[in-house]
Parts: sequence; structure tokens; C-alpha cells
Amino acid sequence: MTLGAEYRLRVETLDDPSFGLRGESYTALDHRWLAHADFHGASGARLFLQLSAAADDGRRPAPRPFDRSALDLAQAFVDLPLATGDSRLLLRLGRQELDLHGNRLVATRDAANLRRAFDMVLANFARGSLTALGFVGRPVRNEAGAFDDRRDNDERFAGASVELSSPTASGADTFTAFYFDRTRPRAVFQDAVGPERRRTYGVRFSRTSSNLDAALQAAYQSGHVAAKQARARGLAGDFGYRNADWILQPRFGVSFGYASGDQTTADNVVGTFDVLYPNLSYFTDAPVFYPGNTMDIQPNISAHVNTELTVQSGCDFIHRLDADDAVYEPPGIPLVRGDGMGSHAAATLCFGKAIWRPTPNIELTAAYVHARPESFLISAGATATDYWLAQLALKF
Repeated sequence: MTLGAEYRLRVETLDDPSFGLRGESYTALDHRWLAHADFHGASGARLFLQLSAAADDGRRPAPRPFDRSALDLAQAFVDLPLATGDSRLLLRLGRQELDLHGNRLVATRDAANLRRAFDMVLANFARGSLTALGFVGRPVRNEAGAFDDRRDNDERFAGASVELSSPTASGADTFTAFYFDRTRPRAVFQDAVGPERRRTYGVRFSRTSSNLDAALQAAYQSGHVAAKQARARGLAGDFGYRNADWILQPRFGVSFGYASGDQTTADNVVGTFDVLYPNLSYFTDAPVFYPGNTMDIQPNISAHVNTELTVQSGCDFIHRLDADDAVYEPPGIPLVRGDGMGSHAAATLCFGKAIWRPTPNIELTAAYVHARPESFLISAGATATDYWLAQLALKF
């Protein structure tokens, strides 16, 4: 049995949220507590229990559902090994987080106070370089009281993936094919509002080596939103080069994303890509944009000042794809609706970030983001948004 705990203090300031189009400026003070017990049996069986609590003060217009809760059950699952040796089969039952190893469409939502969990059945098979995964379950709906979180019976999420990994001289190549199926009672797009079932078919390739890292992911979506068909495409990539012999060991990187938009409101198709369960800080730490009808490119650089301090900086240039579709903001709702006219330039987000880890158990983070509206948002009356973050994380 092992025991552990975490505490995180987070201070966020957001001036002129939603680019000044709605909402009011605020400074939010967040606390998050996590404690876990991890039991491992000699046969390979495992029981994992994790409690969480979160507090939020100062957020406007009100705390989000995943920012505040009394003591609750964050995770509670059992691992049952059904096969061992050359072929390993593991069955995981219960409340659990879903980590899909870099897949941009499903994230744990760590930027928020309460991480995302599912009441789920998951099976994992591994043999040599092959790994296969299958799961079905429902997301957990966070409530403010103690031990009152329940699965959302109105929403269902299932999926499967197959991964092949091939070692190289200085790293590894990994190829993944995946399928997701989500049903929810209400989706909100400019072209349709109502019940949604969305199927996602995708592939992902990643490569790591001593100097280079790369990841490329493509996906196609089908299904329906209300009475309309869903037909959407997404593409994302991250590429970096680092030379450990240079001073500060800088990594020069570029990230990009493409999430299709709806081309016309007059047809029976919703073309806006849905990013399912994304990281709330998809573009930068500032939660001001939501992927959908967007194309962005972000050159960035990071450097190790020393073994404890890492600094990062970059700018994300965001354009909308289709003039008939909206620009979206978290949690995936239209911020400015499209009318078929106007510029495609939406916003530029420039950021600086520093992470200091004086010990393995202490991490301090500071970040600043300046979000500048471009032609399309300016024509809607948008103003610049500034975001500051200070965070302390402790692990025991």
C-alpha cells in the first residue's frame, strides 16, 4: 500500500473576458486537495482510491461546476489482471481518469480545479509492441456537496484504440488508430442546437529522438446534431528540435491545429469539428478560445535556465475557417456568430511562462497571456484580453 497527497494553490486574473464582449474582469483564488491510497496485491490486482476537494473564490460571473466541491470521491477503481506473461490483459472497473497518451481530443482537464473522470469499464491488452484499448462509460458530473458526484446518465462515451510502437536508435516511433463514440443531450453550434451523437475516426503518429520530437494527428467525424448530419475534420501537430549541447538547451517548436467549420447554414450538414473532452487551455493557459472553425499556428521556444527552471514563450495566430460559422469560446459555445462576411483573422495570443521545480515535490508556475483580437473580432467590438497565472503545487 502506498499513500500520497497533493495540494494546489492557483491565482488567475482575467481582464475583459470573452474579449470584452460579455462577462466582467475577475481574480479567482482556487484551492485543490487530493489524497490517495494505492493497494497492490501479489497476484497483480490493484485497488486505487482518491479523494478530492476544491474551493474557488472571486470567479465571475460564478464558479464553474468543476471548480468547487466539498470532499468527494475523485477516483475509485479496481484493476483485475486476466492474463499475464507475454500477453497481458487488464480489466479496470470504476471511477477513473482517462489518459490517452497525447490524443488531443480527450484530456484530464488539469487546468481546472476538478479533473475529469468517468464511471467506466476499460480493458487494456498488450503483447510485445502492440497495445489495444477499449472502454465504455459516462462522465462524472461534479456537484458542490460532499460525496454527491454521480455519473451523467444523459451522456455516454465509448472508444477503442490500437497502438504499435517501434524502437529506433535514439527513441521510438508510435502509430495509433482510434475510434470514439459520444452521445450527449445538447450540443451548441451556430448551425444546430440539440441532441448529438458524434463518431470520431482518427490516426496519430509520434516520433521521439535525441534531438527531434514530432506528433501528427488526423480525425474525421460523422453522426448527427439535432436533425442535421455531422461531417467534420480535424488535424493537429507538434514538432520540436532541441540541441542539448547548446547553452540553455533550447527547444524550437511549432504547433498547429485545424478544426473544420460549417460552410453554410442552408444545408443539412453541421461541419464544425467537436474536440470532445479537451484541455481547457488548448491554445495557451488563458481559457479564451475553443477549437472549432479554427486554424492556428504557434511558433514557440522553451529553454532550461538550469535544472530547476524552465521558461517558455510563443505566439498563437488563430483564424476562423468558414465565414458562415462562429468563433467559439469555452465550453464550446458561439462567441461571435458568422454571417458569411468579414475577415478570417480572429486573434493572436502571445504568452510567456516559467516553471520552477526546486525539488521533485514542489512546483511553482507563473504565466502571462496577451490575447489581441484581429479583424473579425474587432469588427464585433472586441477588445484585448490579459491573463495572469500564479500557481503553487505540492506533492507528498
